[in-house]
Amino acid sequence: MRAENPGGLVLVVGGVGGLDFCSIGLRLAARSCRLPAPIEVVSWGHGFGRWYRDLSDLEHLDGQAVRVAARVAEFRATRPGEPVFLVGKSGGGGLVVRALERIGVEAVERAVLLAPALSPRYDLSQALKAVRREMVVFTSPLDLIILGAGTRVFGTIDRVRTAGAGLVGFEDPDARSERALAYAKLRQVRWRPSMVGVCHLGGHFGTDSPRFLRRYVLPLLVDDEPAGETTGAGSSRPSEPPIS
Repeated sequence: MRAENPGGLVLVVGGVGGLDFCSIGLRLAARSCRLPAPIEVVSWGHGFGRWYRDLSDLEHLDGQAVRVAARVAEFRATRPGEPVFLVGKSGGGGLVVRALERIGVEAVERAVLLAPALSPRYDLSQALKAVRREMVVFTSPLDLIILGAGTRVFGTIDRVRTAGAGLVGFEDPDARSERALAYAKLRQVRWRPSMVGVCHLGGHFGTDSPRFLRRYVLPLLVDDEPAGETTGAGSSRPSEPPIS
């Protein structure tokens, strides 16, 4: 990763229940690569192990989304011109999307959702307006326990009992609709067997692997042109940006 890249800010929002392996993995990966932007971890839940309260309390989720949006606004006011990146894992992906819906147009450089526990039909168009370059969503058809059975029984973080978007991907909008223009900023990266080599076996916690994060996510958290091939909504062809 090039040392001359400008800094900025990376906000990381972990999943429900305080099982925040994603931020730990991202910090370990960033340390080995000297990520230019500092990482701030957003603590947003009701406490360790209280995963269902985190999942079901929409009022609390919205309050935390306002807090994240305010942090972005504060950073941009004090350090204009420096990029902001948002990373959300599982239920934290829902919080990131809610925060983006409250942020100004193109206020965030990129947003990354790892195994999001949102419903596949969730309308991302308002959130995508806040992203300048792209929103990248990592999905896996093998995430069957948490985002298959789990969200069908207990619901997604937007309170729909269905398979999570992190399992099946977000649905494409009608090409003739106004949403389609916003969705041009959405890139979906589907798990494939080659990711086993970076310790992502396809399950819900594979995206917490420092090796996976270093290979696939860190290149997205620099103020540079999107690395690799960019495809539209619903794409199953992952880009594999190198880290130099």
